Amino acid sequence: MKTVLLVDDDPATIEAWTLCMQGEDCNVLCAFDGNGALTILSEQRVDIVVSDWMMPGLGGALLCQTMKNDAALAHIPFLMISGHPNPPAFVSYDGYLRKPVDMGTLIAAVNRLCAAKKRPLY
Repeated sequence: MKTVLLVDDDPATIEAWTLCMQGEDCNVLCAFDGNGALTILSEQRVDIVVSDWMMPGLGGALLCQTMKNDAALAHIPFLMISGHPNPPAFVSYDGYLRKPVDMGTLIAAVNRLCAAKKRPLY
């Protein structure tokens, strides 16, 4: 069972994404900003982070940068989601989806990124 950390400042979005992931038999953890996500990441094992880009406080771009610069977190796939038409070029996320997100597309992206992480690197 995958553990998915969902990060968004909109409770309705978190609820929709949670229902989607729970339907795929995932363990779901939620945070409403990047600081909350970092707290969860320090306490729980997570297989993937799905995060909104723009949030008050620590947004998705800085959350991703912080994770990729931390040896303990850098291996975790990061799926960035935003309503903005152009993804941030300065962030090394693993996948990008535009809002509104089709739930089938979200599931497929999470499964693809988690499967890619488990492939041997040789």
